[in-house]
Amino acid sequence: MAPTVYWTPPMRTDVASEQGQAGEPHVVPTPASVPDVTPSICLSLVEFKDMLRQFRAVDDGVTLRLNRAFAQSRDTGSSAPPSLLQRHDKSFSSSSATDLGRTTYASVPDKMCAAIWTELVQLWTRREDTIKYCIDVNAKHMPRPLSRDDRLDLDRAQAAASAPATAVTRGESDAEFTMRQLRNELAIEAIVRRRSLDVFKSRCRLFSPAHTEREQAYWRGH
Repeated sequence: MAPTVYWTPPMRTDVASEQGQAGEPHVVPTPASVPDVTPSICLSLVEFKDMLRQFRAVDDGVTLRLNRAFAQSRDTGSSAPPSLLQRHDKSFSSSSATDLGRTTYASVPDKMCAAIWTELVQLWTRREDTIKYCIDVNAKHMPRPLSRDDRLDLDRAQAAASAPATAVTRGESDAEFTMRQLRNELAIEAIVRRRSLDVFKSRCRLFSPAHTEREQAYWRGH
């Protein structure tokens, strides 16, 4: 019987020329199915959210494989029926005991649990780092605070025509709105992780993560 191969989404290792611009934060690799993260994507809220949606969809593929492995374990009855229960409760028929054994004791192979956990941690880490990368990019493009001289210049410009002052105000508001949305995605990311984590814990009940600070934080749902 051929050995089971656990698929892991390949991560991009090439860096686009736009990503290598001096002064920009270090770019985080993404799965091959997700667009390259560039400063221009970070600065466009629509493009950023679309990229993040595709990035998060990779989690769904991982948990789907986990659920399929669990269902296969249950359907094949890989664990024996609970003989002690049969011995102490005569109301059990052999078929009902077998069903109980399959449902209660179905489990995903240990190696697959370990491989999928590693995959999830890699996805979560890179996605969180991608959000932080885009926050850094936007921070570098935030308008600088207006100095006293700048405000005086704006007052004089506003007296002549209101359009320039309105444009500056609107630009600052858009930048602040984008930054707020990016920071909100960090909170949303924690919710997305917990959803995948709940599936993982229900399928890999005996698994224990490594004692690294980040993995332990993920394991606690942070």
